Amino acid sequence: MWGILPHVNSKSGHKQKHLVLGVTGSIACYKAAELARFFMRRGFKVRVVMTKSATQFVSPLTFQALTGNPVAESFWDEGTRGNIGHIDLADWADVVVIAPATADCIAKMAFGFAESSLLAVVLATKAPVVIAPAMNVNMLEHPRTQENLDLLRCRGVAIVQPEAGALACGWTGSGRLASAPEIYAQTERVLGPGDLVGKRVVISAGPTREALDPVRYLSNRSSGKMGVALAREAYRRGAHVTLVHGPLGYKPVLPCEVVSRQTMTAEEMHQAVVHEVFDRGQSAQADIVIMAAAVADFRPAHPGESKIKKSSAPSSIELTPNIDIVRDLGERRGEKRRPYLVGFAVETDGEAALIREAQSKAVRKNVDIIVGNLANDAFEGNTNRCWIVDAQGGSIALNTASKRSIACSIWEEIVTRL
Repeated sequence: MWGILPHVNSKSGHKQKHLVLGVTGSIACYKAAELARFFMRRGFKVRVVMTKSATQFVSPLTFQALTGNPVAESFWDEGTRGNIGHIDLADWADVVVIAPATADCIAKMAFGFAESSLLAVVLATKAPVVIAPAMNVNMLEHPRTQENLDLLRCRGVAIVQPEAGALACGWTGSGRLASAPEIYAQTERVLGPGDLVGKRVVISAGPTREALDPVRYLSNRSSGKMGVALAREAYRRGAHVTLVHGPLGYKPVLPCEVVSRQTMTAEEMHQAVVHEVFDRGQSAQADIVIMAAAVADFRPAHPGESKIKKSSAPSSIELTPNIDIVRDLGERRGEKRRPYLVGFAVETDGEAALIREAQSKAVRKNVDIIVGNLANDAFEGNTNRCWIVDAQGGSIALNTASKRSIACSIWEEIVTRL
């Protein structure tokens, strides 16, 4: 894999990622304008290089106006301070993203052609390269195109799989340019630390619902956003990720390579998690399991087969305990302590009580660490505040931040302990 040259934003002191966006002559290249904006809104500085055919679809002035930077479209464009243009771009880049990438561009990359400024940048850069193909389905499925993609993949180029659907040519099938969030996720992955490469991670998220009758249920306020953020961060770090989630009320935006399993009840979630972690017998197939779901502790003992009428409703509801999924996983892994097991705990009685209960749970349930949070901090919002607690009494406080930031901090701690 090509290396990465970090750059520093002189105004903030933070590293600002430099992205060279390559645009080739596909009808989908109009989507590259929005892609440039998408990356810029997430902190990237973007410079665009276009092939001659791409300029027939979208004017270079469009990208110049969007990015605030001149657009490279010729070998003879001068770089900064009089440098050679394509070499200047190649050295400047932290990552090169080609979207859309035509069959012609892919073939020429595979065989090392340098007949355009874009192809020369690809040959000259030491930064990682991401390509998002877009073309007719027959062109995409042609054996030579697939061979070229495999060849590039073997050389460390990240391939963003195109979407299936109606194509501009009138055909229906695979070949549509991947969405901006998907291209962004793949780009973040190649820029990530790579400390989870080769690891299989299973994460649970969201609430469960326990039927009282066919129209009512017992549940809780969990939105699942923390678990989704943990799944995205694990993917960014290189892991193979499976997310087992309860009913979220929305479709989580996840990279296509993240496997998503929806469940409803605590029993369904238990079966799904055990299947993912211990699918092939007693030995754990997952390396790390994070149980971030808010699993219902109880369910109605005798749910109604039809809607319970108000006139005949019982004065009390008998409840029966659900299986404790975290405890069961802790027992199954036994003394081997594999997979690495992370539990979550939510309380309402303040920080001290939360830390005591989290430490107790870590001991009782044979868990490596417990992430504790208070209900008012955790549920339904986009931010969180946590404490990471272990069985030995150690605790680390994570101040209020976005759930994405909290997920990053949790993974930093897990990786450090591993």
